[in-house]
Amino acid sequence: MAPGRTRWYQSLTLRLLTLFWVLILLTIAAALAAVLYFVRPPGPEPLSEDFHRSLDPILLHPSSVGLLQPGRLLVGQYRIVALKPAVISDSDETPDISLDLDIEALAPDVAGDLTNNTQRSEPDVQSEPRFAPGMSQQELALTVRILESPEPIQMVFADRTFGGPMASNEGWVVISRPATTEELAAQFEDQDQEWLPNLILLAIGMSFIGALILGFWFVRPLRQLRNGMRQIAGGSAEPDLRRLPKRRDEVGELARTMRWTAIELATSRDAQRRLLSDVSHELRSPLARLQVALDLLEREDLKGDRNYQQLQKDIYRLGGIIDSILWLSRLENGLDKLVHEQIDVMDILNDLQSDLYYAYDHWRGRMHLPTQELLAIDSDPVLLRLILENLVRNGFQYGPEDGEVFVGAETLTKDGKPWLRMTVRDEGPGVSEEQRQKMFAPFFRGDPSRHHGAGVGLGLALCQRATAVLGGNIDASNHPDGGLEVRIEFPVTATS
Repeated sequence: MAPGRTRWYQSLTLRLLTLFWVLILLTIAAALAAVLYFVRPPGPEPLSEDFHRSLDPILLHPSSVGLLQPGRLLVGQYRIVALKPAVISDSDETPDISLDLDIEALAPDVAGDLTNNTQRSEPDVQSEPRFAPGMSQQELALTVRILESPEPIQMVFADRTFGGPMASNEGWVVISRPATTEELAAQFEDQDQEWLPNLILLAIGMSFIGALILGFWFVRPLRQLRNGMRQIAGGSAEPDLRRLPKRRDEVGELARTMRWTAIELATSRDAQRRLLSDVSHELRSPLARLQVALDLLEREDLKGDRNYQQLQKDIYRLGGIIDSILWLSRLENGLDKLVHEQIDVMDILNDLQSDLYYAYDHWRGRMHLPTQELLAIDSDPVLLRLILENLVRNGFQYGPEDGEVFVGAETLTKDGKPWLRMTVRDEGPGVSEEQRQKMFAPFFRGDPSRHHGAGVGLGLALCQRATAVLGGNIDASNHPDGGLEVRIEFPVTATS
């Protein structure tokens, strides 16, 4: 049964888009709140003395009657922005107009006039206020707020200071002047101290919440998918995907596909195991019978026959090719389990040298081993012997007829851990850069016309796979003194 497709309303993409939309809306809302706060009028403060000192003599002087009009510049940079006129009634009550003014400090001719004016009766009936032309809605709202204040106050807006209400011969007025540097600095200092830390905390909090949500909906499922993929790579047919296959979005679809793939891969691996077993049996049995039949036919007069010798050689070579192909297939599919044990590398090299000298007597004395003492490593002795034997055989087969093979070894440190590096160098002509890049590919042969005794190109490919299984690496290059040098490195302590 194939996995079903995700419906559009169950899409993870749609959920992520919605989540980002909400986060952006919240961010914009926070930004707008900050902007509205920064442009709103600041809190009121008591009216500065300079308003009274500069304007009371003019506002309360008899000559100012009829001249106090909104928008008019009085003195210096003081401008009338609003006037709330009043109609004087005939009431006998004479309430005082409270002025914060030291009359005695004024000039004598002005003090008398101001004394008379301050004793005038406060208007009983007031008309609608008039405002200076060209004022914005925010300036109008601020001016109305000042007019309705029971006490004289001042407020800073933009770059001007509005103050009032101030008593005049025409009624109550609101005056504006340019804000001083101290007033502007105090305004922005208060705003920064109150709101910037809050905005920073708000941004951090919103981003943290968004990260948690994204982590829960997106990162956590990806972790589970990653762990499941590792289990599939390790050969598991039932990876632990938790509840992911039950989800109805793209992640759930991917989890169901992974589970289906794990089953298919497990089935394919089982079929490969059976095929390898059958092929191994079917190929080895005829070869064994051929070898037995050839041994039964052996006579003294046939030992010197070239056809008989070629037949023995081909049967032996065919068996080696079949063994190499099966080894390579099993390594690539992970069908062989490693056997970790402490290995004395010199013992393996000495044993390999003895076997090769026995099988190829003309190689005797031409294989040179390391002379220094080597560290014991934790590895698989069968695979290590297979790698070294293939490299040494290649050195003899692709070198000159009387060439020698040098095996070297040294200890190095990688990421704080000890590694063993071994080198196998021949005295051949070396390889070109193009050949060096292809030499580890299966069935690649550098120049088969020059080396009739060489194999079919599986030796180095088998070495590369086996080295990777052992957790090491392999590389090759031309040696400065001539010949090809192959380097293999293994961790001294097993990694798995």
